Amino acid sequence: MTRDFESDIKFNKYQLDEVCEKHASVYWYWANKLAEAKNALGDSEDRLKLITSQQDSHYRENWVEADWGKKTEGSVAGRVNSDEKVRIAKEEFINNQHEVNTLIAAVSAFDHRKGMIDNEVKLLIGGFYATPTGRKHEDANDQAARELRRKKNTK
Repeated sequence: MTRDFESDIKFNKYQLDEVCEKHASVYWYWANKLAEAKNALGDSEDRLKLITSQQDSHYRENWVEADWGKKTEGSVAGRVNSDEKVRIAKEEFINNQHEVNTLIAAVSAFDHRKGMIDNEVKLLIGGFYATPTGRKHEDANDQAARELRRKKNTK
């Protein structure tokens, strides 16, 4: 089953009990995905280094037989960097790095989500979502008018 980040990051402020109950497991899922992506990134980095090293050795050993011209550090590096195996390994590494960066942002978003859940709970406890009951609160103009009428009636 593949989870959807967009639906996991959203929450309903009227179902805070369920949101609080599920937050830790949803957070763990995305943090675990980040750990897996970091492992894949490390593996692809090791693979890139290995392939680059192997191809560098290959080009240095076969330079004269292949008749590629004058052997310089720059020309060997150019051959290695343009090698198909190296380019595929670099592409895999770049894709894995992107996945790690995306998941770092996702886990950070869940940290922010936790803060928003806390704020919503505080608002709920403080009565922000409560329906008004009792007497209407007077504003300053109503109070002043009432005070003038009282003074007028006492004279």
